[in-house]
Amino acid sequence: MKWLLVIVSLVVVALAAVLARLRINEAREFSQPYRVRTSAGTNYVIRLASTTVGRVNTNHLVILAARLENPNPFEVVLQRDWFVLMDHDRDYYLPSTNGAQTALIRIPPHGARERELFSYTVPGDTFEGVLTLLAGHQYFVLVKSRHPYRPDLSDGEFVTFHRRDW
Repeated sequence: MKWLLVIVSLVVVALAAVLARLRINEAREFSQPYRVRTSAGTNYVIRLASTTVGRVNTNHLVILAARLENPNPFEVVLQRDWFVLMDHDRDYYLPSTNGAQTALIRIPPHGARERELFSYTVPGDTFEGVLTLLAGHQYFVLVKSRHPYRPDLSDGEFVTFHRRDW
């Protein structure tokens, strides 16, 4: 009887380890760096940190937190409007430039902007499929996988994800 308990315990531990490894791999995929070149030829690196989905009044919000890195010996100035969110129906959403969300993003030489936030107001059907971020000239970063997500959120409620599969 003791051997059976030991075997069951080992199987449970092994399954937990496999699930943990899968979650870690999903998080690494989500936050992988993308080297981007703008149409003007400027280089920078974007790495997603998290995706937050919430509801305010009758609309939904998508807030992307990203790390922007500048490998150049000069300051890089990016326009926030260059970071466009695209859904499965190829609807495009521009980021908000209200409050702390300035229109220009300045990255110092060989520096980085930690947790730069991009906020988008979207309708509820946006989450029915893939979400991608257009970051630069023809560079798409996958934000959400193709599986539908139907948020049952109350007004003012938010959920944060650190992977694409949500």
